[in-house]
Amino acid sequence: MKPIEITVNFNNKCCRIPAIGSIFAGLKVLENNGIVKVKKYNMSSNFASSEFYPNRYIIELTADGKILAYDISDGYQDFDFPQTFNDQLERIDFYFKSSYDPDFALKLNNKEKFQNLAMSFGCSYPGSYFEKAKIKNAISEKSFKEAAYISLKASQIQAENDYRKLESNKHYDCYNLLFWTRLWEYGHLTAEHIMKAYPTLTHTQAEEKCDRQIEMLRQTNSERIKTVRILREAFGDKFVGGLSDNETSRKEAPDLITSDPRVVTRQGYLDSLKQNYIHILSKGVHGCVGARYGETFAAGRALITDPFVYEPAGGLKEGENYLRYTSPEEVLSCATALINDVDTVHRMEDNNFRYYNEFVRPDVRMLNTLKVAFPDRF
Repeated sequence: MKPIEITVNFNNKCCRIPAIGSIFAGLKVLENNGIVKVKKYNMSSNFASSEFYPNRYIIELTADGKILAYDISDGYQDFDFPQTFNDQLERIDFYFKSSYDPDFALKLNNKEKFQNLAMSFGCSYPGSYFEKAKIKNAISEKSFKEAAYISLKASQIQAENDYRKLESNKHYDCYNLLFWTRLWEYGHLTAEHIMKAYPTLTHTQAEEKCDRQIEMLRQTNSERIKTVRILREAFGDKFVGGLSDNETSRKEAPDLITSDPRVVTRQGYLDSLKQNYIHILSKGVHGCVGARYGETFAAGRALITDPFVYEPAGGLKEGENYLRYTSPEEVLSCATALINDVDTVHRMEDNNFRYYNEFVRPDVRMLNTLKVAFPDRF
C-alpha cells in the first residue's frame, strides 16, 4: 500500500505541552512502518490563534484532500464553544478530541465528524520531529541556551523518553499503593489573566470564569490532601507517594510533601510504575484524563480512580480496568479490596496492558484515527 502523504500544521505553543509528543512519536513510527509519509511540518505562531482554532492546542493533518484536527485541550472552557466547534466542523473532515464528552457531541451540527481521541502521555521516539520543533520554538523565543541544550541532547532525550521504555506487563506476588499528586496553584488567577488566554471574553465573563476555576482548583486540592492523608495513615509503609513540593503544598499540607526518590523525579516515578504498585489517580484540571493515566496503562498497572468526567476511548469498564472512588473513604475500601486480591490485580493488569496496545500506544492511537478518516486505505 502506498503511504498516506500528510502535512502537519501546529502552533508554537504546542511545544510546551509534553503530551503532544505522543502525536509526533506515533507519526514517526507510522512513517517508519510505511503507513504515512510526512511531506512537511509547518509550525507557526499564528496557527490556531485565528478564527479556525481559537485558543486550543491543535495539531492539524492534511492528507488526500482531507483535514484532520487533533485537539488535546483540557475540557471545553470557551464561553462560545458550541458555535466555536460548529464553525470548525464546517471546514474540516474530522475533529479528534481528547476530553471527549459524548453528550456535548450530540449537540453539534456535524457530530459524526467529532471523534474520541484516546488518552496520551509525554513521550518521544527516535527521529521524532517534536524535539526539532522545540529547538525552533526556543530560538523564536530567543531562549538560545534552551535551544543549544536540546540540540546537543536531542538523541538522548528521545532515547530516555522512548515510550517503549515505559511498557511493562509484569505480575507480582504482593502489592503496595502509589499515589503521587500535586496541588494546583491559583493565587495568580485574575480576570486579566483569564482574558489573555481567552481574548474574546468580556471582563465580566472573565471574572465569572476566574471564580469558577479557583473554586474547582480549591476543591481538587482539598480532595487530594484528604486522599493522601487517609492512605498514609491506613497503609503506612505499604503506601508510597504524597504531595509534590510547591508553594500551595507548603501552605496547605506541608506534612504530606514527599521527598521519596521513588516518585519525586520523573525517572524514579516512571521506574516505580513498572514495580509492584497499584496506581491511584485523580482527574486532572478541568476534569481531563491526564497524562498519568496513559503512563499507567503503558506500564500495565491496576488502577483506582475517581469518576471519569470525560469518556476514554475504547470503552474502559469499571471492575475490569479500574475501581472507582468518589470520596477519600472509598479510596480506602478500594485499596483494601485490591491489595488483598492479587488475582484480581493480575487480571486488571492484563486488561490494562491490552487496552494500551489497542488504543493508547502512540502509533496505534494515530493509526486508529487514520482508519476512521481513510477507511478505504485499511
